[in-house]
Amino acid sequence: MNYALMNRFPAHSAVRALKLFAAASLVFLAGCATNFGSKTVDDFGRYTQLEKDVTDKVGVYDIFGQPHDVIYLASGECMWTYYAVSASMNGATFVPIVGLFAGGTNNTVRIGYIYFDQENLYQKVETQTKEQYVNQWVGIATIADENDEKDRVLEEMTKYDLPFDQTIADQMKGVQTLFDES
Repeated sequence: MNYALMNRFPAHSAVRALKLFAAASLVFLAGCATNFGSKTVDDFGRYTQLEKDVTDKVGVYDIFGQPHDVIYLASGECMWTYYAVSASMNGATFVPIVGLFAGGTNNTVRIGYIYFDQENLYQKVETQTKEQYVNQWVGIATIADENDEKDRVLEEMTKYDLPFDQTIADQMKGVQTLFDES
């Protein structure tokens, strides 16, 4: 019997199995990332379409879509907020027992603020990016938050006779609580 030949095949099979496991792990880990919110926040070409004192709220809606929040400032100005969130599972989430307490997501959130004057004309835009870890229990707690932003957006869309997408409003519930400081 040729033992050299027999020993060669198990080693080859083990290497092959290890490569398959590594590839499957990469696919699994890549599948743990999630993106939600408005992709328009990252499309800087859209910002160039905005004209100060010319573009109104309907025009901004046509360019960026439904905002995730609407805030009226004391000055009478209005701010529409858009979020784009990329979330991936934190490594501690996969550790038995530790994951129950330390599990969560690593998030990158890009926020676009579009400001309007009292005549509802575009004035300026501000964008920012934040990196933040969110514990899974804190993330779950946002489900219990009131969704005031949804009500504000619905009121604004109704005021300007623009379509309101309930799914977008529900998807973004709690994002402001987690990431926005305003």
